[in-house]
Amino acid sequence: MGSEQSQNRNSRWKSACLFLLKVSGVLMLSCATAIGLLILRSHDPVYVLRELKDWRDYRRFDSLIVKVAREYNLDPRLVKAVVWRESRFQADMKGRNGERGLMQVSEVAARDWAIAKGYPNFRSEELLIPETNLEVGAWYLSKAVQRWNATDDAVPFALAEYNAGRSRVDRWIRAAIRKTKGQPVTAHSFQESIDFPSTARYVRAILARYDFYKRRGPLIAEEDGSSERVGRN
Repeated sequence: MGSEQSQNRNSRWKSACLFLLKVSGVLMLSCATAIGLLILRSHDPVYVLRELKDWRDYRRFDSLIVKVAREYNLDPRLVKAVVWRESRFQADMKGRNGERGLMQVSEVAARDWAIAKGYPNFRSEELLIPETNLEVGAWYLSKAVQRWNATDDAVPFALAEYNAGRSRVDRWIRAAIRKTKGQPVTAHSFQESIDFPSTARYVRAILARYDFYKRRGPLIAEEDGSSERVGRN
């Protein structure tokens, strides 16, 4: 009798374990399928794979990005696209020409921001602090967007200014006017007139990433109404 009861218990345990294995297999297959569909439907599988691999790096600054974007009336997804292009979310990134941090802010831009905000003791090392860097970068980007608000789409003009400076943007606008024989300069004709390949690639890359983020919807920390902020609808 005792032997039969022991055998029955063992049989039940085996059945339970087999059932759990099957359920685990189904769940794993479902997760793998869901991830595969996410990657295929993203239109950018390389980015999604990197995001899954480095999830914390790709998401950890979202709250700060939303905070500074609201302050300067920018679409947080545009700011995040700039951060992605400039530093790949590495807060300690240093550029070849002294740019620093998430948005690769130059010392000149930081000095202008410090003067405007009344921070006489600001040190360039503070640009490696994520919140400070995002604050300065968003301030500079917002000024550029406001400057080109009269155009059909201010974002490409602002991105080009962020990368290459206002004087070059003015030169490219003059070139676009010559090409279009005096017609109003559009975002498209402006981009066609950028004769710095690196800046042209820079603008295209950020616009593409910005569209990618918009297809995903608001950032996690975003609230309703953020789509009304400056950026392309």
